[in-house]
Amino acid sequence: MGRYALAPSTLYRDSSLWTLHNAPDSSQGLYLDAVSEGARYMFRARASAPYPATLGGERHYIRLRKIRGNDYEWVTIVDHGVGTASAAQVAAALGATLTAFEGRTEQELRGDLRTLLPATGRHMGQLFRIDSARTTRLADGSTTLIAGVSWLPDTIRRSSPAFAAWVDKYVMPSDYRMQLMDAGGAQYFDLEGFPGRMIVRLRARNGSLVSLTGPARPMPDTLRFLMSASAKFKIFRVGFRGLVGDMTIERTAHDRALQFRFRKEPEWRFPLATNNLMRTPLRTPFEGRGTEMRLSVRDDLGSQTMSLRHIRTVVNESAIMRWLGNLGATAFGDFEGASETEENRFLSGFFEALRRDIADQR
Repeated sequence: MGRYALAPSTLYRDSSLWTLHNAPDSSQGLYLDAVSEGARYMFRARASAPYPATLGGERHYIRLRKIRGNDYEWVTIVDHGVGTASAAQVAAALGATLTAFEGRTEQELRGDLRTLLPATGRHMGQLFRIDSARTTRLADGSTTLIAGVSWLPDTIRRSSPAFAAWVDKYVMPSDYRMQLMDAGGAQYFDLEGFPGRMIVRLRARNGSLVSLTGPARPMPDTLRFLMSASAKFKIFRVGFRGLVGDMTIERTAHDRALQFRFRKEPEWRFPLATNNLMRTPLRTPFEGRGTEMRLSVRDDLGSQTMSLRHIRTVVNESAIMRWLGNLGATAFGDFEGASETEENRFLSGFFEALRRDIADQR
């Protein structure tokens, strides 16, 4: 599915992939549930699946609908059981993490990491290094943070050679930037990535994010999300600039969510060899409703709180989309096998270290 996501006609016709067939809707559907079984995490295809009842359990729903001609609509929904903390508590914990630098010096922040999360810090230090975490306390009571982090694939090369090689090939040469700003242009979040390094800029006051410069304006619930990115594929760079989305923060009694909608085509960065490919299909995901993504936490869907991811987009199968799909398939193909196994082992070590650190604080 990943290989043919941008050229989905082959998937659409392959009835063996799907557990739901809805001819009137011209759609194909697939339910998966996933649960932990000892040392394994098992995915199973289902005709239907309830919300997960066990911690860490998942329900996936994937739908592919043929709209007209070469236009296909993708919908993916993932529900993940995250325990008994309420949606409000989960959101508060994330907010506290983003503003933990408030009122602290760099030395105090590094001391906090060594004292509160020693095992986690040591484990993550195998792949990342915090080069700097410069904080400045301003006269209005707010604190600014400029933090620099570097990738260190060489330190895991002996234990995870395939994963280190994948990071070298695809992550180290990449550049990207993500920003959040209000309608007036005030910024509230800035993450900038360079080859092998990234810098994050934040400002907080009274436990909340505020505008990065000027008067400390509280972050509104309606924002613009801006993103640019490029990656290296062999001798070429491929990417985009000026992807703009509307982002809304939603809060209800049982739900905390981030809603994104992208309705403006970015400026594409492709090799000159692609100039003879028709680029009109690149506008399709941004037409009409555009591409939508909702990330949320809800505590009223069953016996436990759920994190949910809902994505909807439309693609037009064409030469340029097949070309992009092949690029993605190359990167995913390089990741499959030893790289993926080693990355999973690294992530497992991270969660185990975090578990030990939390247990030690009790």
